[in-house]
Order: sequence, then structure tokens, then C-alpha cells
Amino acid sequence: MKAPYRYDGIEASAYDLIDELSEFDDFDFYRMLIESNPGPVLDLGCGTGRILVPLAEQSIEVVGLDASEDMLAICREKLERGNSKARLIAGDMRRFELNESFATIVVPGFSIQLLLAEQELDACLQSCLAHLRPGGQLILPTYMPWEMLESGLDRMPLQKRREGPSDERGQRYVAWQGWEIDKREQRLTLKNRFQRVDSEDAVIQEQNREMTIRWHLPYEMQSRLSNLGYQEISLYGDFMFEAPQPQSESVIYVAGRTAD
Repeated sequence: MKAPYRYDGIEASAYDLIDELSEFDDFDFYRMLIESNPGPVLDLGCGTGRILVPLAEQSIEVVGLDASEDMLAICREKLERGNSKARLIAGDMRRFELNESFATIVVPGFSIQLLLAEQELDACLQSCLAHLRPGGQLILPTYMPWEMLESGLDRMPLQKRREGPSDERGQRYVAWQGWEIDKREQRLTLKNRFQRVDSEDAVIQEQNREMTIRWHLPYEMQSRLSNLGYQEISLYGDFMFEAPQPQSESVIYVAGRTAD
């Protein structure tokens, strides 16, 4: 079975500077749910620690799991810099055995959608359920690509998407993105180019990557979670504590394990 997409190289180094999720406003949503169900937290697909580090800074017991050693190294450096504590584990989100349980498992950044095959998705959700304490909760945000679906196009060539600030040497990261969409298969392939350029815009380093995500309609994911044994499944839209709307770009599922 092919491993899911893994961030590395320039993409990992530039993530906090140019990835759109670096400015995403979802932390308070997760924090309120974690407060409602106190206990240890598993950040599944923790990456550079966008969610994990501020949780650790608030003295919340948190474990991070990610497949990318490059991303974990950045996360570890942030924790050391802030004198915060969290345990980081290199592992596969599809199947993991940590021999401990959690009050909350959060899969931020829409990472769950990198699991393209049905059996991979089910394996991950089953592993999450096995690692929840009785009464625990899984927080599962997903992304609906309305921008692409409503464009009337099935592809878009590379365009400059974002660029980061210049460092002391005048160098900066630049991100380009194009895409292809398969509405029938519910798959979006992002064609990304990451560059490090100098003050004259000459390219010092370049990396080309393709990332495919799969989206599910709310009733599909809700049914899947229920069939796997999750209970009390709630849906929220755009990181607000309100039901998702037909055009919500983010649909978040909060699914529980029954108390024994």
C-alpha cells in the first residue's frame, strides 16, 4: 500500500511562512472542544505543530504523530524554543499503536483527506477509535473545494499563490499552485511548486510536488463514522459552533466513543 503524501524538503521548511493553513483560524474551535472534555490530546498529523505547540504552551498534555521527519524536526525546535513539552512520534496515521488512550484526537489541516483509498480511511478512523478513552472525542475537519467546483473548470495552470517575507539575506519562499479536479471521483489534485529566491528573484532552490485530496459529502462521512462504531456525531461548519451550510468550505465532524 502506497504511503500517503508526506511533506518534506523546501515544502516543509517553507510551511509556516507560505502555507495557507499557517494563518487558518481554527485553534479556538479545537481549544473549546478540548476544554469540554479534559484529558490528554493526540494531534494526528501534527506537522510543524501549528496546533500542538500552542496546546503545549497552555500546559495541555499532548502527543503529536506525523509521518514527516522534516516537519517533526521543525515542531521539536519550536517546543524547545518555547520551553514547552510534548511527545512527538514518527508514524503512519493509517495504522498506529501507541498503547495509551486520549480524551481528544484531533486531525487538523484536513490531513484525513490525504487518505484516498476507502480501506486507508477506515483503518485510520478505526485506529483513532481504538485510542479514544470511553467518552472521548474525535475532531475531524474536512475541506470542500467550492472554489474549484464553482469555477466551471476542470484544471488551472500554475499561478503564484503566496510568498513569504524576506530574511536577513533578502531570500524568501514563493509558492505556485495549479490544480485538476475530478468531480466524479471527488478528488482534487494540487500541483505545487515551491521556490526559494534571492533579492533579485533568481531561483536558489525549487521543488515540484503533487498532492491529491479526496472529499466526502457530509452524509457519506457521517454514515462511515457511524458504521465504524462512533456515537453522537455532530457536524459544524467553518469552525463555528453552528450546523454547516450548503456552501460551507469546512465541515467538521465531532464523533464520540461511548462511555463504558
